[in-house]
Amino acid sequence: MIILFCSNKLQKYIGFKENQVKQDSLPELNSWNGHLFTVNRKKCLFFMNHETYFSFVVYDIKKPDIKRINELFIDGLITELKKLELITPEQEELVKSRFKEVFFHKSINNRKVIGNMTNLIQIMDYYKYNYENFQDFLSQDTFLNTYLLKKDDNYFEAKDAIKDKINQLFNETLND
Repeated sequence: MIILFCSNKLQKYIGFKENQVKQDSLPELNSWNGHLFTVNRKKCLFFMNHETYFSFVVYDIKKPDIKRINELFIDGLITELKKLELITPEQEELVKSRFKEVFFHKSINNRKVIGNMTNLIQIMDYYKYNYENFQDFLSQDTFLNTYLLKKDDNYFEAKDAIKDKINQLFNETLND
């Protein structure tokens, strides 16, 4: 299960209704922030994990797509993990089965996550001028998760942090 803390903009776009939130054994991997923004007059969903700052973007969102936000989230997450070569096809199935539900929740206003999201969106806004097709940029470039981020006086890349959490998920599953 994914707990998606929605920005005000995303809440308004999806017609947000607060759901009951359940706790899970790996809450740090399940808690994500979601935000809606625009690039080249196309609506985009930006997702960032609270613990690892691992991020991905779903580009060119239409209003009917919101009905299948679960699929969009899972597909976007798996695409980004594959792009960074962090999961195998077998592990992909485990991730799909683990995260098949998305529960929406009002933003908890985590300033560190929101600040990092804003920073990465501004960087994307700068890069859009270097690419004729922004979708190609998103599908090829890995800067979102290889960009140095700061948390608790430590600098790290989000791809390294998510790799540890994904390995923890696979080890937990093997022990069950």
